[in-house]
Amino acid sequence: MRLGFKADNLLERVANWFNLAPLPVVQVFFGMMSSRTMMAGVRLGVYAALADGPATAEALAERLKLSPEGTRVLLEGLVSCEVVKRKRGRYWLDERARRWLDPRSPQYIGGFIEFNYSQWEWWNQLEEMVRTGRSVDIHDFAPEDPRWRDYIHAMHQLARLAAPEVASAIPLPRGAKHILDLGGAHGWYAAELCQRHRGLKATVLDLEGSARVGREIIASAGLSHLVTHREGNILSAELGGPYDAVLLFQVVHHLSPAQNVALLRRVRTALGPKGTLAVLEYLREEVEAEPSASALIGLHYFLTSKAAAYTPAEVEGFLDDAGYRILRTQPIRRLPLQTLILAQPE
Repeated sequence: MRLGFKADNLLERVANWFNLAPLPVVQVFFGMMSSRTMMAGVRLGVYAALADGPATAEALAERLKLSPEGTRVLLEGLVSCEVVKRKRGRYWLDERARRWLDPRSPQYIGGFIEFNYSQWEWWNQLEEMVRTGRSVDIHDFAPEDPRWRDYIHAMHQLARLAAPEVASAIPLPRGAKHILDLGGAHGWYAAELCQRHRGLKATVLDLEGSARVGREIIASAGLSHLVTHREGNILSAELGGPYDAVLLFQVVHHLSPAQNVALLRRVRTALGPKGTLAVLEYLREEVEAEPSASALIGLHYFLTSKAAAYTPAEVEGFLDDAGYRILRTQPIRRLPLQTLILAQPE
């Protein structure tokens, strides 16, 4: 996936072709504006209100207790972002956007958009991180810090989109009984697997702040009989076993190469004879490849945990060093840039 801007007319295309217009201005200024406009739509309840039906700016402002003038200019901004439509002074949620922005939709991602207020604050520290090499380290928050709730609910909303696709791709031995989800937070991928395999149960091992929220998510879905949460640091806690599968989803990028190999070796001893290791990660292209958005993901990882987005070859190297053979690698369609790697001990 690549980020860019589309010219609206021939004059803009010519200006772009001959490098006559300052594209960095467009990237910085319009990128900032579109992001905060979309975020405000969630925080102010605009999407939820428009999901009920078309409304004028004045009616929406009265309903949401906002200023009519501010509401109108925000709505026009959301029209520019192509998530709201307008005709004869009335606004409504675009049909394509409704899938993602209507709180009643099972694919709703408003929680993730809201979470970007926290991420915005973290990115305010980017320059200091580059100067000093010190990251924000979002996993050092105290267990009761409210940012855990925003973080885990945001990740849960994304996991709901990909969980069916991911779970269907993970092979389990006949009669599988128990899986371990390391750093699994919300536990939604494990829950999806348990619902697909009769008699299967899962343990999610994660930090206390994450496990607290994940336990609530699983309980609210009525799945506590299938998925249980255990609090602990995956780098030091006893793993137990043997397990029919171990999930390591969005964890590798938080760890150094040495930590990854050490953890993978411990996981290998916790797997049953025919157990499967499933790794889900954002992977970046090789350095010489064409630039893409994956480099920004890597920067985000470094900022928030002093880690890295690894290349496929690097992750394959970790697995090889830890004594695994790779069964299959496949991209996940529902979430761009995510790759599922399936492996078994040699």
